[in-house]
Amino acid sequence: MRSPRQLLQKHKKLKIFLIVVLIFLLVGSQLAKRSMNALENFGPKEMAEIPQITHLPWDVDRVYALTPYRSNVGHDYTYKSWDGETCRTLNHYGNYGHFKNGKAYRSQPTPGHPNINLYAPFDGEYSTRPEGTNPNNPSSKEVGLQIIIKAKSNSHWIVRLYHSDVIPGLKEGSQVKSGQLVGTVGPMDPVQIAYEANLAGGKVVYQSIFEHVTPQAFEPYTKLGFTPSSFVISKEAADAKHYKCVGPGGYQLYVATGPVECGDPCVRPGYIYIRPDPYPMSKIEGQIDNFNVK
Repeated sequence: MRSPRQLLQKHKKLKIFLIVVLIFLLVGSQLAKRSMNALENFGPKEMAEIPQITHLPWDVDRVYALTPYRSNVGHDYTYKSWDGETCRTLNHYGNYGHFKNGKAYRSQPTPGHPNINLYAPFDGEYSTRPEGTNPNNPSSKEVGLQIIIKAKSNSHWIVRLYHSDVIPGLKEGSQVKSGQLVGTVGPMDPVQIAYEANLAGGKVVYQSIFEHVTPQAFEPYTKLGFTPSSFVISKEAADAKHYKCVGPGGYQLYVATGPVECGDPCVRPGYIYIRPDPYPMSKIEGQIDNFNVK
């Protein structure tokens, strides 16, 4: 007959074994979940399966300027890029923000200048997440939330709408239709959009929404004389521009190039102007923006 001490040791070993098994199952399930949410490979087959953008994600008549994919506006956006691209912005900015005392703020709508609406670019699942801390300015609170739309046709792919205000009534996990209103930004605020998918091994595949936009969705810009390639700088062309960043990594500022001579109204370098800026700096008293302008 076993002694109480032997029984206690046996139960202790059994408890340790069960804990190890539980940890193994938990870790295994998380790895399996991560694997299901990540592309195993990325090549021509996966490229052909990228969901099309069937609705532009913003009010076309309210976005007066856009940055092309692979520009050097804003900050470097190449975090864990799958093919090693760095020191360029693998997303798009629409319009540009204004700052007070060096900090971004949410501009308020007026009867003549309503908020800019944001729309689901395809059928998918809606979710949000808080904006992370800006490593370039940790003391500055980011405005708004990220709105994430996961494509229904291929759940590997998501569109991120940064610094957005949400629409009341939309819940986490809600199914949304292409063109459905999902958020807003202020009338004087920028929009920022990224199109991406996780790749097995911790890398991220980035794409431009304009590389996958349908002719019907792009039609408002076609009427203005643009093509989807108008808003995409090729990798080779971006390499030839020799952008310079502050340091290594996928989220960093570009090396300052000194003050920019700016007309009235100010036309910012790096932007493609679609229509005149309705909020030229010369008419905005007491506000400064994130470019050096003299």
